[in-house]
Amino acid sequence: MSKTSAKSENSRSAWLSSAVHSLAGAAVLISVGCASTTTSNTSRTGTEQLLISAAIDRAFSNVQFEDLAGYSVFIDEKYLDSVDKGYLVSSLRQKVLGSGGKLVPALDQADVVLEPRSGGVGTDSQESFVGIPAIGIPGLPIELPEIKVASRATQMGTAKIGLTCYDAKTGMSLGGGGEATALTHNNDTYVFGVGPFRSGSVLDQRSRAVGFNGVGGSFMSTGTNVAKAAPVKMIDQATAPLPSTPATQIAELPSGNRITK
Repeated sequence: MSKTSAKSENSRSAWLSSAVHSLAGAAVLISVGCASTTTSNTSRTGTEQLLISAAIDRAFSNVQFEDLAGYSVFIDEKYLDSVDKGYLVSSLRQKVLGSGGKLVPALDQADVVLEPRSGGVGTDSQESFVGIPAIGIPGLPIELPEIKVASRATQMGTAKIGLTCYDAKTGMSLGGGGEATALTHNNDTYVFGVGPFRSGSVLDQRSRAVGFNGVGGSFMSTGTNVAKAAPVKMIDQATAPLPSTPATQIAELPSGNRITK
């Protein structure tokens, strides 16, 4: 074999080797692994529910439940129709008990009837941004997209709760009663598409929640600072009367049938 033929064969082998390596590299680059995760959400978001429950809590914080101390109270909820009715009624029960009142299950056992009603329990939303809105081009079926420099999405919770107290025996009013109204809000702010940067009453609650690790939902969230809430104490044994428990029963044989050694 001549030197020229050998040189040509080596060049061809080098070219084939280079081509194979190039194709292998391209295959690695274009071979992208894919995976998918199936998730689901509840019909109502946690933020919406927190806004409403926090508004209910705030409304009750403006009511003088101490006036019910020492009375047997029947909560009549037949005129109450609202979102999260269960939480509202249970919170009302807790407030009565915490103020020294006694809950009874029937009207004929009560001194006072407490009648709640809803004047409005729900949420509203609004959005605003700084930038350029989408602009349509006359004569063409296209439009220039909007450009947002900064934007904010705000959701507000409202709770207006009315309360009436009257004598369970006579049906006479025990006072003027009235309405307590409270508001809550949650703000999600984005700057050049980065966010959300959260603020508002929902963030105040989440920052005290077990497992909170940052602003939540943004790239700034980290796992290095996880909040630990104080445990909920169910019974204060130092002050609260403990539930009655039957005395231990010891079985004895009748006196005539006692076993003697």
